[in-house]
Amino acid sequence: MFIFENIRLAFGALINNKLRSLLTMLGIIIGISSVITITTIGNSLKATMNNVMLLNGNNGFYLRYSLKPDENGEYPYRASIGDEYYVTQEMFDKLDEEFDGKYLVVKEDSLGGGTVRTSKNQRVSVGLVGYSEGAMQSQKGFMRLIKGRYVNDEDSKQHKHACVVSDIFVQQNFQDGTDPIGKSVSVDIAGLCSTEFVIVGVFQLPASYDKTLDPGTKLMDRTTPVIIPYQTVIDLSGKKPEVDRYPQINVRDENFDNLACKAELQNFFNEQFANNQYFEPIIYSDQDDKKENDMIMNVITIIISIIAAISLIVGGIGVMNIMLVSITERTREIGVRKAIGAQSKTIRNQFLIEAIIMCITGGGIGIILGIVNGIVIGAVGTKVLYSVYPLIADLVTINVRPSLFAIILSLVFSVLIGVFFGTYPASKAAKMNPIDALRYE
Repeated sequence: MFIFENIRLAFGALINNKLRSLLTMLGIIIGISSVITITTIGNSLKATMNNVMLLNGNNGFYLRYSLKPDENGEYPYRASIGDEYYVTQEMFDKLDEEFDGKYLVVKEDSLGGGTVRTSKNQRVSVGLVGYSEGAMQSQKGFMRLIKGRYVNDEDSKQHKHACVVSDIFVQQNFQDGTDPIGKSVSVDIAGLCSTEFVIVGVFQLPASYDKTLDPGTKLMDRTTPVIIPYQTVIDLSGKKPEVDRYPQINVRDENFDNLACKAELQNFFNEQFANNQYFEPIIYSDQDDKKENDMIMNVITIIISIIAAISLIVGGIGVMNIMLVSITERTREIGVRKAIGAQSKTIRNQFLIEAIIMCITGGGIGIILGIVNGIVIGAVGTKVLYSVYPLIADLVTINVRPSLFAIILSLVFSVLIGVFFGTYPASKAAKMNPIDALRYE
């Protein structure tokens, strides 16, 4: 019962001195709100970065190299290493053969612009891009399939003139309700040739694509991408395919064991580079990047949170100061309570609970402000994303995630501040001589 009575008295003291209580709690409010805001931003950035990575898939592995030093421990040949010492097409062929198509090398190229004559005898502009199956897999987050299928490596091997078009392309070229799958379209490729492609799939063009167009651009004036097999681009352009020195390799099955695949690829390329005098291969994965990004964000968040938490010490000193003032003002009250039998521990608990209540109240207000700040910053971040990266803005969700751990820790820390900075004033009040207290004017 004494505890509840002390809590009631504590809230009464706060209400009776609203402005003073608010100014006293200001340091706690600022400190807690800063910590919550920072941790919310940190969590939100991690979640948003993970969302962006998921757009490109989460099953990518990357081949990088570690230079071998010469006998003197130096690297004099760094700038003169030829392409033949990096990864080669023969290695990719062996990879495909050894693992029966389990791994997909990301390849892409472009044929540039072209025009298509529609069923209405109008011309629309397109951009022709060639993707390998691995590259197509990486684009699934941006080009969400509506019907049909994506182009794949089998299309490339058979030199097919297959294509995947956008929903906007379908609106431009076909009557409403017409199923475009299996239909042929004739494309005049600028500077090369005129050829036909068969539509095998339709993807949804991101709504933010419209933000890249001039206001008032008509449907038939929009240029949209047409995706064709990678090998078909090589065939039509007549150029020799280039081997990417730093390739991305995807796993065909998206339900895979990251560590097992990473070890498998590492062992394979170790064998391929066994006699290479310059390089040792290193395999990284999307999940390695995710872990590294999370670790960096966690370290930054913790460091900034600790700096922000320093203001809590200032807030705690303010609480101690105002409690000492309060005790001085209520000296006669303390004397009366002791004169009618109140024990020293009862007086001490009263003022200690009052300090704790003040800190918890300030901490609660700070938590609410911190969450609101995080939401506001999330809204601002969304607008910035739309203005800087309009093509992916509507595909990326900015998650505002207040940290439950930070909220609980902030409340606990508020209690500890109240206990730490309230103990001395409470003890001072408890040690007062009742006779001296009653004489105090």
